[in-house]
Amino acid sequence: MSTLTLDTVSHYRGRGFAHTHDTPLLIRHHSQKECRYVVIAPWLDFMTRWNEGKVTAAELTDWQTTALRAVLGHVHSKSPFYRRRLAGVNLDIKDLADLAHIPYTTKDDLRDAMHGMLSGTVADAQFYFETTGTTGRPTPCPRSAMDFDLNVAPLAHALDLIVRKHFTDDGERPILAVVAPNDVHAACLSLSFAAKQIGIAKLDLFPITPTLGFARFFEVLVELRINMILCSPGLLMALAEMSSSYGVEVPDDLAVKVLLTTGEMCSDGMGRLLAQTWNADVYNFMYGSQEAGCPAVTRPDGTVVAIEPTYLLEVLDLETETTLGIEGYGELCLTTLVPGLKPLIRYRTGDLVSIAPDSTGRRTVKVLGRVKDMTDLGGRKRSAAEIDNTILADPELIYGYELEVHAVGGQDRVHVRVKAKEGADHDQLKALVAGRVTAAFGVPAEVTIHPLLDLKSATGGWVSWKTARIKDRRAQETDDIETRSAADLARAVEQAI
Repeated sequence: MSTLTLDTVSHYRGRGFAHTHDTPLLIRHHSQKECRYVVIAPWLDFMTRWNEGKVTAAELTDWQTTALRAVLGHVHSKSPFYRRRLAGVNLDIKDLADLAHIPYTTKDDLRDAMHGMLSGTVADAQFYFETTGTTGRPTPCPRSAMDFDLNVAPLAHALDLIVRKHFTDDGERPILAVVAPNDVHAACLSLSFAAKQIGIAKLDLFPITPTLGFARFFEVLVELRINMILCSPGLLMALAEMSSSYGVEVPDDLAVKVLLTTGEMCSDGMGRLLAQTWNADVYNFMYGSQEAGCPAVTRPDGTVVAIEPTYLLEVLDLETETTLGIEGYGELCLTTLVPGLKPLIRYRTGDLVSIAPDSTGRRTVKVLGRVKDMTDLGGRKRSAAEIDNTILADPELIYGYELEVHAVGGQDRVHVRVKAKEGADHDQLKALVAGRVTAAFGVPAEVTIHPLLDLKSATGGWVSWKTARIKDRRAQETDDIETRSAADLARAVEQAI
């Protein structure tokens, strides 16, 4: 049996990611048969230079190509799944375009292979995580020290830049509340290490637990004057709506300055709604998953950039399912460039993205929902982000919405149920939303104001934006795992309130 231990630690300058390696960071593999070292200092050094804008396009391509060859050899040698999947495949990658000849990995592969996907055993892990199981069988996601540290590094860098932007030397120190499950999920622990690395206070504050609950949740926000919150967008809006029931008014009674969203899609419209509701600056902090880690993080200007030293991002055409390369509009496909415990090769995430370069050459990532959450309206498939942005265009008037799609006489019709903010003119709101929906999607729209939306609209986004927001009456309803999971989450919230 082998275990992983950290022989030494890297030393950091100040609060940021910049560091020296007077004592390199080494990971020792102990077993009866081998004792070898993996030096991760090169990854940290390269990532630091990349963060500082000192890596040229040619250097990045060379780094990614070399890392890709190493990872392919690593999984072929150590992962039972990839040994079978890559049998007979030419792994002698000359350039990144050769990646197109490598087979995809799917979510079904992860569920079928389970521990056979790993390049080692769970005992080789530093930490054990797994997927939520809300969309299918939970799959193991253990991370070695190398995996974990190289995943935390970009989170720490992104968090540090936001802290430096919003908390100056005027005496106020950041206190970050992470509102997320912390059982076998990575977010809480990863943010603990990131916060420790940059020297800020952090606490886990998930109200949907018997040890906390919503009443104490709001008390802690007030007592500690929490000024940063990481949470899913839907739950943030639900918290704002229910706060008055606990004697707290959002935002008046709180000190929150910064909201960091994760866990589900945060469209531009939702971001504006959160900013207006909480009177705070909103960042779509990180994109990722339990199985894939964190391949993209925010910058202080609000854009989300790919972490290209440790991930290779491809875009797949929605119709042909072939690669469009490293930029474009389509399904996101990830390849891990770290030879850790569970590298994924050409992993089809199922997420709809738009990837484009910015003026600095970095690749920005806009997550537009899941591919399977696209909805046919007016004869065209519409992304979750398109629908969100259309309905949430007036953040001062609306808390949230649910959507029903009907077919009447062969024509699509939409019924939007809107939760209005206090003081909003209901007739004006209904006219605004109906007009925008019809103009954007070419379908008749009816809008009604509801005093209370289904709790699934707040928590169901953890499972699926579509499951949370849309009821498609044109198709027969199915009792699938996503629908059941969203209902279970809603019941858990209702019991905790």
